[in-house]
Amino acid sequence: MRLPNLIELKREWEVGLVEFIYPHSWYNVNNNHNVFGFDLGDGQILARKIPPGFYESVPDILKAMTIKAHQNKIYFNHNHVTKRVRVTVKNKAKVILEDGLAQVLGFNPCKIESSDSSKKHMIESPFVADPWANYRVLLLYSDIVEPQIIGDVLAPLLRIVNVTGHDGEIVCVKYD
Repeated sequence: MRLPNLIELKREWEVGLVEFIYPHSWYNVNNNHNVFGFDLGDGQILARKIPPGFYESVPDILKAMTIKAHQNKIYFNHNHVTKRVRVTVKNKAKVILEDGLAQVLGFNPCKIESSDSSKKHMIESPFVADPWANYRVLLLYSDIVEPQIIGDVLAPLLRIVNVTGHDGEIVCVKYD
């Protein structure tokens, strides 16, 4: 936001944030991380893109990833208690989880494969699956505050705001 006129403050001053309003309108699965690969056991690797959008839960993402061709070869399950994803492959099938989608599901980018047609291979995510993982906080920057150390840079950070609300809502946060 820009003011219509430059303000010159001659004495000491402080700045604070009283209210912050934002639309909860971003995609947690976007075109940059919505691809995974799979092989149904015939040696042909296929890429599949799930539709970009805001997915409220991990089961919603797994449902978007599953297609009829996976039947009896590739299974995705979410344990709601441990919050981990289990990928099971059999009949020489493979799943390739790419950067972005892998992290949302609790994995590092990896390939999960069944080496023989009589055995199934199951891997559980080493980390908690979280569709909100990249969107827990908003960082508000302003050129009217002194830069401070954020990680390995100096940045004019005004405040960190916890993200609340649901997709499509307008969220209003008030500070005392």
